[in-house]
Amino acid sequence: MKKDRIAERLQETIVVPDIVQQRADLVLAQIRKESIAEREGGKQMRYAGRRMWAAVAAAVLVLGLGTVACAVYLHWSRGMEEWFDATPEQKEYLEETRITVPMNDSVTQEGVTVTAQQRIVDARFVYLSFRIDGYRVEDGIEPCFEYVDTTVNGEPVNIMGGHFFDNLHRDADGNITYTDGTTAKETADGSIIGKYVGEDGSMEYLMTLMTADGRSLIGQPLHIELRNLGIVSKAAYTPDIEAAWTFDFTLEASEQVRSIELSQPVGDSGATITKVEISPISLYAEFDFPMQTVPIEGIDQNGNTIQSTTFAEVPGLVGVRLKDGTRLTGIMQGGSDGYDGDDQDTYIVSRGIDRIIDPAEVDALLFMKEGAETNEEYYNMPEEKLYIVTF
Repeated sequence: MKKDRIAERLQETIVVPDIVQQRADLVLAQIRKESIAEREGGKQMRYAGRRMWAAVAAAVLVLGLGTVACAVYLHWSRGMEEWFDATPEQKEYLEETRITVPMNDSVTQEGVTVTAQQRIVDARFVYLSFRIDGYRVEDGIEPCFEYVDTTVNGEPVNIMGGHFFDNLHRDADGNITYTDGTTAKETADGSIIGKYVGEDGSMEYLMTLMTADGRSLIGQPLHIELRNLGIVSKAAYTPDIEAAWTFDFTLEASEQVRSIELSQPVGDSGATITKVEISPISLYAEFDFPMQTVPIEGIDQNGNTIQSTTFAEVPGLVGVRLKDGTRLTGIMQGGSDGYDGDDQDTYIVSRGIDRIIDPAEVDALLFMKEGAETNEEYYNMPEEKLYIVTF
């Protein structure tokens, strides 16, 4: 009975997945069964007791490992956490939907270890985080990989962006601070000074990838090569370490997306939105908007007036409205806008967003009717400056 109570106490104090709990129960049940057989066979109880305590320790280990497995997703990288300004609930949501998974693949070259530590993936966008140990820079000095090559299933994929995490944070009003809340420092010319080295001495490299042809990235083999480390200043790269850190893995993730077919005009812009796809980390929209040219007038280097043309564009997608009335503007990341190949009637917008949303809670897309006059207004655009397309 005492041994049973030990197992019960372990189960009361540690919350584990059902499958892990079942395995632990099976271990304890098997040892109890063997202990009874040993007693009936006349073997010494001291040995059986030792085996029971070993089983209890094994159960603790199994339970402990189960707890770690549950909690590992909570240890987001500093950069990913800041990038998406993620709350604990939002993190849990991405973990449950398998849009984010941890990674632990390390490569060491020339004394520098690069570790692929986290990825966030949907059908069109991939966000990757790499930890760098063994290489440091001073505050305000920006580290850089000289070359970054990526392929998906052997074919080149678009790199939307790649940079070292600078520990900077933009608040709800668009003001920039460090992630600890302190005011960001500036150089004499007004440039903001980034802090690239964390308290543990490591740095973090963030990368964003996207498809160019609409194909899904999920389930595809990704190859990444990060080559040569140095620093960059005024767009000039200064080499320091020549080496290559190479990674290969499959982009596994949930296909979860909310798809909506509709026919709604975007205000008086002439564009009609016909399809919307919303994932927790991106927005995709198709428009009936036949290609049209717009005349523009400019001045050449001699001061003469010149005439030219450009193409009309759909009003800029700036955010979403939630069912509770909350408007989220200024959330758009990089992506693509334009026509679908040779189809000059269908205009497509595909953009990542800088936070995590529940697709089921979105009831409208927000488009810019008038430009924002200030940085603060861009992140909190008033309704009168928006086209609101409801579903």
